[in-house]
Amino acid sequence: MDLKNIKLFLLDMDGTIYLDDELFDGSLDFLEKLRKQNKQYIFLTNNSSKSKTDYLNKLNKLQIQASTENIFTSGMAMGIYLNKNYINKKVYLVGTKALENELKEYNINLVQENPEIVVVGFDRELNYQKLEKACEFIDNGAIFLATNIDYVCPIKNKRYIPDCGSICKMITTATSKEPKFIGKPEPDMINIIKEQYNLRGEEIAMVGDRVYTDIACGYNAKVKTICVLSGESTMETINQSNIKPDYIFNSIIDLIDLI
Repeated sequence: MDLKNIKLFLLDMDGTIYLDDELFDGSLDFLEKLRKQNKQYIFLTNNSSKSKTDYLNKLNKLQIQASTENIFTSGMAMGIYLNKNYINKKVYLVGTKALENELKEYNINLVQENPEIVVVGFDRELNYQKLEKACEFIDNGAIFLATNIDYVCPIKNKRYIPDCGSICKMITTATSKEPKFIGKPEPDMINIIKEQYNLRGEEIAMVGDRVYTDIACGYNAKVKTICVLSGESTMETINQSNIKPDYIFNSIIDLIDLI
């Protein structure tokens, strides 16, 4: 096993480091060992319902040492993508207030009428009016973008709630239009980080609990992939997937002696 050669660990959060507001055993010890070895870590999340500041506050509340440089969300990736490909275009957002504020930090031109682009995120403040307007704008020719393909978000007691992918399914059913997703499993988020840190794929590991997002993202970006079974994926779902992780562990605690 060559995990000792990894210089940067990209870590999913929900289902990997914690579940809702409960840390998994070994999470703090794992991060402490990374710091002692001068290895870097970035929390890479598809959850666009919160901003990087929200995540920083949550991580610090859980006693996890982190700064804004340790956090990269699909909402942030969306802001970068819009500025690179659709600068100054008018955008209608189906998302939380936190995602709205995140996009405003990237100077995205958010509007309520006549947008050129509709952006959908994991909207825990969703209402029917937002859905109806999104459908109208997409029917009228607006480009359909979304932060992440996740269909569910894990919460306590092995329960799940609808995520961005499920919201997009409703809009797709009504409009017959499919969105372009920016977050995992697309490689964009990891490729941005590769460039920022000037690292090769073999020096980076993606650690997550979902084969179809976390592991697929790492595979598409050509980095090492580690699947933990503490969240959504099971051995059954891994066996059924066309994409296989490089390594499989029960939880983050199993990595401590291998890094």
